[in-house]
Amino acid sequence: MQPALNPDSNLLRRDVVLVDRMVQGEMAPRRLRRGDIVTLVSPYDPDLLLVKRIIAMPHDCVVPLGKPNSFVRVPKGHCWVEGDESFHSGDSTSFGPVSLALIRGRALTPVWPPSRFGASLAGLPEWKKSRVYANGVRPLTEL
Repeated sequence: MQPALNPDSNLLRRDVVLVDRMVQGEMAPRRLRRGDIVTLVSPYDPDLLLVKRIIAMPHDCVVPLGKPNSFVRVPKGHCWVEGDESFHSGDSTSFGPVSLALIRGRALTPVWPPSRFGASLAGLPEWKKSRVYANGVRPLTEL
């Protein structure tokens, strides 16, 4: 999840992040937004926990990376997740929309190292906004 997490690429010093686990279950659709960084169980390997950014929510349309002439509509109860460096990230581009039931938490803020305490993690990178259509109609860049 670089550059949002571990921005200096130092393998000896990793970000420790405060995670809100109250986003599970029926409350998930109301507590999650586009741009949130979440932890989720891998759709392929239930023993693997992934950290990704939500790009699209239910009923949004997404143009997948590398497929500019197609789109995917995110079904109800699902979201589209990508890593911040999507060109080499195992994410929805490879496994499609993921069930909101797989989400285990939402990253709030780094708490370690002290120099990163309180840094904002929310927000969708501008270059990703042009690939998402809110409710399948308007690009996020127009909202």
